[in-house]
Amino acid sequence: MSIKEKFPYSMSPIRIGNVVLKNRIVSAPTTMHSMSNGELYPSQDALAYFEERARAGVGMVTAAGIKVGHDVQDDGAMTAWDINTPNHRNKLMELAERIHFYNAKASMELIGIFPDGYTVSDGCSIMGWGSGHEITREAMEEFKNDWVEAAQGLVECGFDAILIHSGHSCPLAQFLSPLTNKRTDEYGGSTENRCRYLVEILDAIRAKVGKKLLIEVRISGTEFEEGGIDIEEGIRIGEILQDHLDVLQVSAGMHNPKWMTWVHPCGFRPPMPNVSVAEAFKKSGKFHVPIVTVGAIDSLEDAEEIIASGKADIVTIARGLIADPQLIHKSLEGHGEDVVPCIKCMRCHDSTVYGHHFQCAVNPTAGLENSISHLVQPVEKKKKVAIIGGGPAGMRAAMIASDRGHDVTIFEKDGKLGGMLHKAGYFSFKYPVKDYMEWLIAQVGKRDIKVCLNTPASPETVKGYDAVITAIGAEPFVLPVPGADKAKIAIDILGKEDTLGENILLVGGGQVGCEMGLHLASLGKKVTIIEMQKDLAPDASKTQRDELMVEIDKEDKLSALTGAACKQLSSTSVTYEKDGKEETITGDDVLLCTGMRSKTKEADSFFPSADEVLEIGDCVKARTIEWATKEAYYAAINL
Repeated sequence: MSIKEKFPYSMSPIRIGNVVLKNRIVSAPTTMHSMSNGELYPSQDALAYFEERARAGVGMVTAAGIKVGHDVQDDGAMTAWDINTPNHRNKLMELAERIHFYNAKASMELIGIFPDGYTVSDGCSIMGWGSGHEITREAMEEFKNDWVEAAQGLVECGFDAILIHSGHSCPLAQFLSPLTNKRTDEYGGSTENRCRYLVEILDAIRAKVGKKLLIEVRISGTEFEEGGIDIEEGIRIGEILQDHLDVLQVSAGMHNPKWMTWVHPCGFRPPMPNVSVAEAFKKSGKFHVPIVTVGAIDSLEDAEEIIASGKADIVTIARGLIADPQLIHKSLEGHGEDVVPCIKCMRCHDSTVYGHHFQCAVNPTAGLENSISHLVQPVEKKKKVAIIGGGPAGMRAAMIASDRGHDVTIFEKDGKLGGMLHKAGYFSFKYPVKDYMEWLIAQVGKRDIKVCLNTPASPETVKGYDAVITAIGAEPFVLPVPGADKAKIAIDILGKEDTLGENILLVGGGQVGCEMGLHLASLGKKVTIIEMQKDLAPDASKTQRDELMVEIDKEDKLSALTGAACKQLSSTSVTYEKDGKEETITGDDVLLCTGMRSKTKEADSFFPSADEVLEIGDCVKARTIEWATKEAYYAAINL
């Protein structure tokens, strides 16, 4: 069966103006937060990243990094590519050609930030997108010219398209929304007036570049916030804009914590939640331009269904292609089940604030395309490898070692693979992690890997192996206070929640503790989290913490005591000190969720077992899936 017979909709070409996309899949813009050392042009790391997006088989790659305006400088965090200075364009031209090499079209996302001191109207400030006084007509005219110059510069650099970001409360989006636009001149009030400035920018760009560039515009089809853009208003906005653009991308949400879970859908939202917004636009029958959908779409099969059922004309994918750049190729070869699922952890998005390195929890080579991704080669000498532990680190190490040609055996003390990931399966909002666990287990089963379940390993068990990789994980940390032995370990009650009373005292308000609290509250339990630090979930990445706090605020059965240091526990009470005073709170059950302790001593006991012994994952230090994946990769490729 040919490719077009397998995927007749998503893989069919589409002509838009003077541009033909070879298929209907677009790589969504990804800001290369840490793929820059201050250069005002794409670094070699950024070039390699976007080149890999083109190699992935998409019809168009949308890069991100151009800053609209002449005052372009390194801000110490984000990429800031300068389109205005001639010798800064050299690498932008190279970027376009690297994308073109794979018969993909090159697009550039443009996000314009208002000059300092200006916002759409007095008092409007959303997530740092400007604050202060209403932008003047003179400043608007200058800002419009900046957009035109950026577009013209991209034409000269060989780009085929631009994506103007006018959604998610970005400055241009603030003009569109009645929630943020309180102007009383011809740019505020009615839908037509609120669209006026963006239309002027689009028309000015078109007058300058003609049909040399496709003009795509992203809007929030709905902002969800009362007083903002709803679906009906979003469609009205789209109708006004469509005669001034070539492609309309329909997203959803706003740049505030309350609605960011729609901007970047996570486990608190159902799969692909924004498709329905694009579908409403498409099925309104009011649009003659292609409608694009975006938001947590991470399989070619899903993209095919979306287009085939008339929900959108084009599908844009970001995180799915970060998690697995081979997403398209695997599906075309009939192996869609092998695509690595994105767990929607937002580690990639939070690169500026979490380690300041672009990474992915399930793809260890993300951000390293220019350096180590080429190192995975078949082995010259086959080794007999023992993997101790069948959790995420152990399974991933076994897969990579097996793929390289080693003889691999996993020793797992429990009766099933998966390790601590099984705990995530109890939380409804952790379904992406459960999907990843099931993918890992299936992938191990597809390889020639010997799996010994119900088999605790010892240093003697693995004598005779050439290499041993220890991935035995961590165990719950028991708070060293009187009476702690009377409390229950929180993760041990998963699956047995019906044995608990109605009033739960949960000691520990880190990310896992907050997730546990939400889970129990969703089952109808009244939960009080007691956390010694002043904030809940300080260990979570920024976006994940924002998401958690929004859900906690919505849950009326969940409350928290922060800055409360536990002094004594019983099976039904917690004595804590807060602001210099001791208090005691009582409930039906006390649960401990105070972190994990690495099984360091047990892991170290395997050092004499072989000439090559490596430790990976939580037995090194209790952390996240990202570290399990990364250390598994590093260990297995160096065997």
